[in-house]
Amino acid sequence: MGKTLKTLVNSNPTKKYRTIVRCGLFLFLILIITQPISALNGAKTGLLLWFNTVLPTLLPFIILSNFIIRFQVTDYICKIFSPVLKRIFRISDIGCYPIIIGILSGYPMGAKTCSDLIKEGLLDKEEGQYIMILVGNASYMFLTSFLAVSSLAIPGRKYQILALIYLSSIISASLYRILIRAQRKKHIILPNSSSVSIAECVEETPLSMTTVDHCILDGFTTITKVGGYIIMFSVLTQVLSGLLETFGPIRFLLLGSLEITIGIYLVASSTMAITKKIVLTITITSFGGFSSLAQIGSVIENSGLSLKTYLHYKIINSFVAFLLSILYVILFNII
Repeated sequence: MGKTLKTLVNSNPTKKYRTIVRCGLFLFLILIITQPISALNGAKTGLLLWFNTVLPTLLPFIILSNFIIRFQVTDYICKIFSPVLKRIFRISDIGCYPIIIGILSGYPMGAKTCSDLIKEGLLDKEEGQYIMILVGNASYMFLTSFLAVSSLAIPGRKYQILALIYLSSIISASLYRILIRAQRKKHIILPNSSSVSIAECVEETPLSMTTVDHCILDGFTTITKVGGYIIMFSVLTQVLSGLLETFGPIRFLLLGSLEITIGIYLVASSTMAITKKIVLTITITSFGGFSSLAQIGSVIENSGLSLKTYLHYKIINSFVAFLLSILYVILFNII
């Protein structure tokens, strides 16, 4: 018995991780078998969410972004926005591009753009990690239209909600940079693209149908991966929702940590006070959910970006957002 315990303690962490994953998948299978109707409804919800919203919204952005990066159009875009963004976030010229894409498209586009730029040799990995944490949010339209207007029904406060979520991201990303610098015991000097253009960093990609095909194919591959994760987590959320009925507000946080769209919907449709709804939805949205985490993991492979580090700072991000939202409802006396 003692030998067995010792073997388990000293075993390879990878094997332990695989064991946990296998157990989780087995339990997931049991839940689907025992609750087929909930699983079916969850699959339908996830599929419709992907097909009606995510696919038409993200796919054009992904393909266009691939073209922009491949043909070095980023150089011109960054020259427009870098004078402002560089001063605010202390980043290189090329670092402005994933920030713009991240704000407009949300995850996983911000992370994917960082990954693509790193693979092209245009962005430093450390700066890429910082930007990935900074722009790891839902899109501008999602935060204003879906969260503030449609779900919470407070259109007059949509920019305040937006500011709270963005501010929490800025704080968590700044904390990452401070801690990294403290570990190195010296300041990180980020590359300054103003003196060296992107066109000088890489060879110009020839205009050919092969390159065009690659950009389009990469777009469809990425959006299909995203759809798979959305459907999978939608099924899991739907199956677990019935089992967590007695957990009260904690239920919303647990389900929202899996898939934020469903979590936000559950909070918004509940009978709790608007103050609690604001705090819970901002906290859930700032974390992003494990569905978005899986999507980001699928698009940053082989880039050197750390999903583990991203997860750590998204937890910090959600905690900061929780505190800021509480302070917000108190100061503005929201009833």
